[in-house]
Amino acid sequence: MSFSGVKLPEFDTLVNRHTAAARQMEELASRLYGELTSAGLDTTPAERIRKLAAQVGQEAEDLRNRQRIVREIERNKITLGASAATGALIAVPDSLRQAQGQLDGALAAKAAIAAGRGDAKAMAELQRYAGRVNDPDFVKTFLAKLGAKGITELPAALGLQVRANVTSKRDPQQVKQVQQVMKLLAAALAKGTDPKDEAFMGEAFLDQLKKEGRAEHKALEVTYVGYQAQALIWRASDGKPPFSKRFMEVVGRDAIVHQKELSDSRSPYANSMDLATVLGISDSMQPGGPRMGQPGEPIKASVIDDLAQAAQYSRPAAQALLFHTPKGWTKSIMAYLLTDRRDGFNKTGNHAPFARLLRTALSGKDKESLKYTNEALVILKNELQGVFGPGKDGKLQITDQKKLKQLSFLAGPIGSVMAAHIDEVFSVFDKKKPELNGIDHAGMDRLLAFAGTDASATKALVEGEVQRMLSMVHESYRRDGGEQIENVLIPEARFMGHILETRRLYLLAQAKTDEQIKEEMKGMINSVLSELTGPTGRLATRFGFLGDKAHEKLTPMAFEKLSGLLVDRLLREGMTTESAMQQASTDRTMTMSMIETMILSARIAHGKWSDRAREGLKGAPFATNDNPPKLKPLQEIMADPGMFDQFIKWARWNAKDEITLQAVREAMDNSSGVDVHDNFGIDRNY
Repeated sequence: MSFSGVKLPEFDTLVNRHTAAARQMEELASRLYGELTSAGLDTTPAERIRKLAAQVGQEAEDLRNRQRIVREIERNKITLGASAATGALIAVPDSLRQAQGQLDGALAAKAAIAAGRGDAKAMAELQRYAGRVNDPDFVKTFLAKLGAKGITELPAALGLQVRANVTSKRDPQQVKQVQQVMKLLAAALAKGTDPKDEAFMGEAFLDQLKKEGRAEHKALEVTYVGYQAQALIWRASDGKPPFSKRFMEVVGRDAIVHQKELSDSRSPYANSMDLATVLGISDSMQPGGPRMGQPGEPIKASVIDDLAQAAQYSRPAAQALLFHTPKGWTKSIMAYLLTDRRDGFNKTGNHAPFARLLRTALSGKDKESLKYTNEALVILKNELQGVFGPGKDGKLQITDQKKLKQLSFLAGPIGSVMAAHIDEVFSVFDKKKPELNGIDHAGMDRLLAFAGTDASATKALVEGEVQRMLSMVHESYRRDGGEQIENVLIPEARFMGHILETRRLYLLAQAKTDEQIKEEMKGMINSVLSELTGPTGRLATRFGFLGDKAHEKLTPMAFEKLSGLLVDRLLREGMTTESAMQQASTDRTMTMSMIETMILSARIAHGKWSDRAREGLKGAPFATNDNPPKLKPLQEIMADPGMFDQFIKWARWNAKDEITLQAVREAMDNSSGVDVHDNFGIDRNY
């Protein structure tokens, strides 16, 4: 960045003369224009002077803006850039935007320091700068003026003010003001520590944050470790912008290592709580993302809880934090948090930030995500050993309630991660060389039963397998017209049986009646179908939803997209109370109805019918009058609801004539009643 040296008062004289010159030139141009016009002469010379006057006027305006900034710099005793040692020489960036950003950043830092000392006027003034965090020059100056030490100590100073305020109930607006300041700090720090952002402060600044994070600080009577205060900035993040991968590599990892060192040494800071929790003001310091803690209970948060809150918004950041083994450690940070540190999450009750962090880090399709997903599943499989087992009545029981309760906050995120890697989870049951190592059939059923303790996790798994099934159906019809569809669907149905049965067994272990379980399982399938269908459903996202006038756009259309459109329409119609799908007695019957719909849709989209099927076209409203008759264009059939209904009846009948799903249904039933039960060592007959 280049700077211009401005010497006072000579600069003021320059501004005044420039402004006067612009005004005089404009007057000269006007007079000359009048004289030339009166004489009937060419006015071009006057126009040239007018343009020159406008140019000088713009330069004068630029100088006046610089003068205003210089006066503010002088009044507030602010130094920007490199100043000369002699005379009143003030260095100002050549860019006015940069100069304004630096001035505002310096003023904001000055207000922040004063606010930390309890200056109410400065606190109010600081609110003016909340919208300036998108200006890199503002952020860099703001952070540079505060420094890593100031950034670390400001949350503590503000926290003590909040404590005094909450105790005496003096000013209800003060808490909101402090929360806004914390959000400003979070946004500025996220930008200033991101190498991809123009506001990046450099590696030395990150190292300084580490140094201050490990150092002991004191505010009034309170002594604390820097990371306890920095954590309040992390928890104020709402992900706009997110903290960067580099921040997590340098500061985030070190914070976790430091917390473990404190815990191992049994130091006074070994409880790892953040400063807001220590001060008893945690509920008042929650300005960022989703509320932490348990509903209806006071918030307790650790440094690691707050770090998870900040890291959850970016997959690269989340992976940089979790997918790393620190020097001297024998396990990754993720493994440490899932095992040794798990009691810490249960202690604070702050499960959600870490749960969301896991989802973010592990749900990607990259090799690292799959590698660490495999590690997480193996860890949990081992932790679940002995949690489920046979009771005296031969039914599944939760044999270690305490352990399950400790692990329960992981069921939702792990279930959704398994759903994100549904192909790899499926491979454990179907391939001789599964894509997940260290997990056999029994181990995977334990994991599915664990996910089955959370309704949303099971739902995610069912939805993932439904979409996988649809892909398999499409592939079968593309490859050979669906001739091997049963062989394709048998392993899929077997896998679906594992997902559904593990959830059913868990519900039985909760002493629910058969009728309650049937209704709940059917409701889950119905909910999955609701989320898959319609203009905003997953099928629409995948294949493109064409709306009620889809028939106008069906030609030309790829087979898979047409099939997806038909599945969407038929499933939505099948979700009415009068349909066979809704009248099904069990979730498995509903699932089979859904599979039939997938096959029928693919069969229609494939468009090749047997001679016997074509014989039934004569006289049908959806057939032409040709000899032999042909199907009318699908656009026309789908445009007429009555014709479409009759066409579907014809298609359904003739599709059944060509395929049977009995073996698919048996595969689902056998995996449920035999494979799953055997893996848990329980009676097959319930």
